[in-house]
Amino acid sequence: MRTARPRPGHLSQLGARRQRAARSHATAAPGAARRLDGGRRLLLARVIAAALALLGAWLPAAAAHAAGSVTIVDRSPREDGGRWKLKMTINYGGTPHLGHIPMLFSFTPTVHYERALTDKSPEKPVLNKIPLHNQQSINESMDVGFSDGSGKVFSMTKFDFVLRRDRGFEAGEYDLVIKRASDGVQVGQKQKITLQGENEIIDRRAIVFTGEKKKKDASADKADAEKSDEPAGDEAQAEPASDAAEADAPSDDAPPDEAPPPVSPKQGGCGCRLGPDEAATPLALPLVALGAAAALARRRRARRG
Repeated sequence: MRTARPRPGHLSQLGARRQRAARSHATAAPGAARRLDGGRRLLLARVIAAALALLGAWLPAAAAHAAGSVTIVDRSPREDGGRWKLKMTINYGGTPHLGHIPMLFSFTPTVHYERALTDKSPEKPVLNKIPLHNQQSINESMDVGFSDGSGKVFSMTKFDFVLRRDRGFEAGEYDLVIKRASDGVQVGQKQKITLQGENEIIDRRAIVFTGEKKKKDASADKADAEKSDEPAGDEAQAEPASDAAEADAPSDDAPPDEAPPPVSPKQGGCGCRLGPDEAATPLALPLVALGAAAALARRRRARRG
């Protein structure tokens, strides 16, 4: 006799599936955890390597572009006779190989101090601080000494630098950068200095034209013209007297009288030249002709008689 086996229902199948999924998840969890830990370690190693590379690249660059230090006693010196004096202490950052090191001092103008006369202040100049951009640096080369009279070399020295107007400096603000001339390494950090003084005054007042001022100028010009005419008349009266006195006074150096220059005859003429008296009285010619004709007539009558 057969016995009927119970057929698994839907709920039993679902439970079996969940058990298989749980077993598979349990077996896969250790491998996934190991893979996740390996990825984190690899990422951490890459971050550390990148940080070390950046640090290694930054340290040589910082050492190459900044060496030692520079301290300025007064960053806002006053002008004295067209000059400014900067008193500074330079630390080379070590003992230099030479007693005198050539250095380049670069001053870049950033602000110009302008003194101007305006309509609001026509008598007293006003100070205008004008910002400057992309200005050319004023470079000065100097040999900085790090040794004494005995030849001993030190790592620190005191140095005085003089700025003059005839070298292009004016009152205003500048950025100072000091570099070694041999390799271009910057000594210390960039510093800001202010040169205090009085620049040349610039007239920025508006020009106003008024009629009253013009009339006043015309009357003044007329009075000046009358004043200038009075001495001119006196001089005109005095000049003929002096000329007459000079003409009356005998002069031994006077040249002898010379004959008038010859007059060239006119083209197509008779070739005759009249004297001064004849040229002055042209009516004498007809009279002479009439006299000659009368004399000729008398001769003819005498011969006939």
